Amino acid sequence: MILHGRIVIICLLVFVGLGVVPARADIAVTDEEEMKSFLMKQAHKQLEHHFSAGEYRFDLQPRWIPNQLLQQSPTQIQSVQLSGEVRRYTNFEVVYTHRGDQHRTEIQLKVKAEQKLPVVTDRVRKGAKLEEDELSYQWVSVVQRGASYFASTEELIGKTLRRTLLSGQPIRKSYVSRDLIIRAGDEVRVFIKRRGIQVQVSGEARENGAKGDRIKIYSNETNRKYVGEVLRPGVIQWKSTL
Repeated sequence: MILHGRIVIICLLVFVGLGVVPARADIAVTDEEEMKSFLMKQAHKQLEHHFSAGEYRFDLQPRWIPNQLLQQSPTQIQSVQLSGEVRRYTNFEVVYTHRGDQHRTEIQLKVKAEQKLPVVTDRVRKGAKLEEDELSYQWVSVVQRGASYFASTEELIGKTLRRTLLSGQPIRKSYVSRDLIIRAGDEVRVFIKRRGIQVQVSGEARENGAKGDRIKIYSNETNRKYVGEVLRPGVIQWKSTL
C-alpha cells in the first residue's frame, strides 16, 4: 500500500510537470491575472466616461492592488469608481463582497491618456497665420480633459500664433491670438438688468475685448463707469458699477 501510494504521488508530480494536471500555484496565478484583467476593464470604462468629449485612448498598468482583492472573484466586484483626478498614478475605489459583507478598498493604476489633437506639421513662426496644410492630427499625451488644447483643425485655420511652434507640437488656446470684437473707443450698448428690470445705456469701451471678456465702459448718459461682459460686437452685458 505504501509503495502504491508513492507511485501515485510520483505520477501526479510527473503530470504536473508535463502540464497535464495544473499545479495549485498555477491556478492562483491564473485567478489573479483574471482579476487584474477585470479591474483594468472596469477602470478603462471609468476613464472613457471621465474623458467623455473628444477622441481618447488609454494604456493602463497595475501599480498597486491589495492582495486580498486579488484573491476574490470578478463576480464579487460591485463597482470600480474613479477616486479623485486622473494623474500619472490614479486611484480607483473598489467595492466588493466577501463572506456576505461589503468591503471597500483602493487600487492604484499607472494611466497614460492620449487624445487625438491638431498639431503643426512643420515649424511655424510667431505672428504667422495658420493654414490648413500646416495642420494634421496626432495622438498627444494629456492629463486632464484637454480643454486647454484646440480639438479640431477647423478652429485653427486663420488664427495668428503668439509664439513659434515646432513640428508635431499640439496647439494650446493660449498659443493663438484671440479675435477681438470690441476695441477701446468703440461705441457700445450696455444692458443693465437688476431686480427683473432691464435698461439700456450707451457708452464707450475703454478696453479691447474678445467674446466673453470683461471690460470697462464709460457712459456719458449716466456719468458712470461699468464693467461688462462682451456678448457680440457693440453689445455688453452689465456685471458691476464702478
